[in-house]
Amino acid sequence: MKLYNIVLSVLVADSAIRGVHSYPDPTAEKIMMTTKNGPNSRIDYFDTENLDIRIGHSVEKKPCKIPTPLSKTNSHSCGDGLCLCNDSMAVCRSNQSLSYIPKLPPNITKLYFICNRLLFIHGSTFHNVSSLTHLYLGGNNLKYCYKDAFRRLTKLQSLRIIKEIIKPDTLRTCLASVTSRNFRKLVLYAVHINGTFSGSKIFSGMSNSPVEKIAMDRTYIDTYSIDDFSPLKHMRSLSLKSCWITATVFEGTSNLTTLWLTENALVKFPPFCNQTTFPNMKKLYMDGNFIRIFKANELDCMTSLELFSISFNPLLKLEANTFSGLPRLRTIYMRNNYGSSFRIKANAFNSSRLMNLHLGIYQIHAPHLSDFAFDSCKKLEKLDLSLSRFENKTDAYFDNLFAGLTNLKDLNLSGTGIGFLPTIIPRIMKQLDTLDVSHNQISWWATEYFRNLTFLRTLIMASNQIDTIHRFSFSFGTIQSLSHIDLSFNPYSCSCENLLWFSKLLKTQKATNKFINFPSGYLCSAPSAWEGERVIDKPISDRYCLLTPVISLIITSVSVGLLLLIFTLSMVYRHRWHLRYFVYMLRYYHIRFQRLVQDGCNYRYDIYLSCSEEDVDFILENILPRLENELNLRVFIPQRDGIGNKIDGIIENMDASRRVILCISDTFAADHYCEFETSIAYERVLNERRDLMIVILLEEVKVVNVTKTLHRVLAVDEYIPWDCSEQGVDMFWLTLIQHLESTDEPRP
Repeated sequence: MKLYNIVLSVLVADSAIRGVHSYPDPTAEKIMMTTKNGPNSRIDYFDTENLDIRIGHSVEKKPCKIPTPLSKTNSHSCGDGLCLCNDSMAVCRSNQSLSYIPKLPPNITKLYFICNRLLFIHGSTFHNVSSLTHLYLGGNNLKYCYKDAFRRLTKLQSLRIIKEIIKPDTLRTCLASVTSRNFRKLVLYAVHINGTFSGSKIFSGMSNSPVEKIAMDRTYIDTYSIDDFSPLKHMRSLSLKSCWITATVFEGTSNLTTLWLTENALVKFPPFCNQTTFPNMKKLYMDGNFIRIFKANELDCMTSLELFSISFNPLLKLEANTFSGLPRLRTIYMRNNYGSSFRIKANAFNSSRLMNLHLGIYQIHAPHLSDFAFDSCKKLEKLDLSLSRFENKTDAYFDNLFAGLTNLKDLNLSGTGIGFLPTIIPRIMKQLDTLDVSHNQISWWATEYFRNLTFLRTLIMASNQIDTIHRFSFSFGTIQSLSHIDLSFNPYSCSCENLLWFSKLLKTQKATNKFINFPSGYLCSAPSAWEGERVIDKPISDRYCLLTPVISLIITSVSVGLLLLIFTLSMVYRHRWHLRYFVYMLRYYHIRFQRLVQDGCNYRYDIYLSCSEEDVDFILENILPRLENELNLRVFIPQRDGIGNKIDGIIENMDASRRVILCISDTFAADHYCEFETSIAYERVLNERRDLMIVILLEEVKVVNVTKTLHRVLAVDEYIPWDCSEQGVDMFWLTLIQHLESTDEPRP
């Protein structure tokens, strides 16, 4: 007995450390993740009230703590003022002097008789409530049942006996007296059988009972044997939660469809398929035990199994093809298996029909999950990996892990420590309906990441590191198609450049309908003056953001830029001819170099003659005939011989001429092309150092028309004035011919 007490104490301590291993309810687990104490916070539902009784110790009577659905606020007094009634339900509780069932209204079909003093049950006990369909008896200090205890309850559908200390013989007599043809459910919750359950044959009198569901949760059983339940031929569902089962015995055939063995003390996986067959088993729950070894094919005899749950066990490994022999398996719960070296190998979940897989692991343990574990899971629609450790995983790892999950509709990666959204999700999971990546380190994602997820309806990204939401974070189509979106409890930076678009969205009616935890969950973390305040309460609007420091800087920069542009354009316009001269001088040197390479020093013309449009006729009549006819010179005049681009022609033909004659007049000085020709000729004189420029002054030029270039030409070079007198014409030609006959060799 001492050894047993020591073992029992160890198991109780371990259960208290681990907390209760709740049944596979994803909603409940998600709620636990968001509690104040964090994801490891658990609520211990283990019933320690009867521990001393179970191991043979006497205890003082404790106040009744069995809950009932009625209170004084939602019911009225009935049963001689001893009970409360509401519609078809009656509650009689906490009256130690109440040792009988009072007369209740005839419409009462549900009765809670709790924490009273019903020491004996006999044939007339339920005389006043013979129409009951549901009966709850608990904490009544029941001592004995007569053979006809429940025979009057011919319509009884369910019977619950809660927290009673009862002998096996008494319990056997009680149950044998339930003869209703409608009886379907029996619950013996936290019942202390004053003796050993195994071999007590408490169900021996129920061989003809139509009962289908048996629940004996928190009733000490120790050893589970099929023989103890063999009289219940119609039993299909059996729940043995928290019964301290340490051993199991399976022999023969079982017609069970659902079996709960959760929260027990099993250290080995039961040998279900050694000598027993389970042709109809559809749901098997093994959560919250101490199972370390679970081998492949240990469930192959359960060919009808659809749901298997083995959460909260210290498993060591999961081999390849563990479930391949279960052709109808659709759902697996394998959450929080806390073995420190838990390894899940490649193809571990190979199953032809697996659709739902819940595989979240506590963060304090790091499972070795092969990146090919989900190979051959082509039909998987729901995958829960919440609380697993993925913070050091790369995008390539997820590419392999999710490679074949093209039919996935629900993906949960909450609390996994990831800092990015895997790129494979929008690439192959086109059917995705729900994505949960909350409680991670995500701060950004690629533009239009959600564009291909056209079926996405629920997006949960709460409690990450998101500080910026802009119009490129979600497309308009994504926002429209989503039914629920949770972006709460992120450290938002409440600045115009970060949240203007998002703030405007939150202030629309759509936010109230779609955004979870709105508005209390959307708070500013920066600037410090707004820390902890709601985003919708801040004046982030188009007007407010119009003159932000950034916008002011942009306006200033644009203004300065426009002023510089205007100044530059004005300077360019003012000095346009100088700029054009500079550009064309570059072209001139290029053309001249090409000519020297191709033609050497051969010139096509002897003279390039420059004059204004107004002086062309005078030149053609008085000067050109003698130059060409008498002196046999080849003369190029742009007004007569020029073709194509005029400036290109000036450069090309002047460079192809041996000398240049400038016929200067007031109209010449005012002509931009003439000024350009003068500049080119003067530049050529400076570069080639030859007397190749001859200046003819047709008339005195007004001072206002003299440009800088023309001033340099008239100041440096000797010019030949034109005189209309006979003597003046002779002098003009004498001087001109002397210049033409002078050598043009380069000067030193």
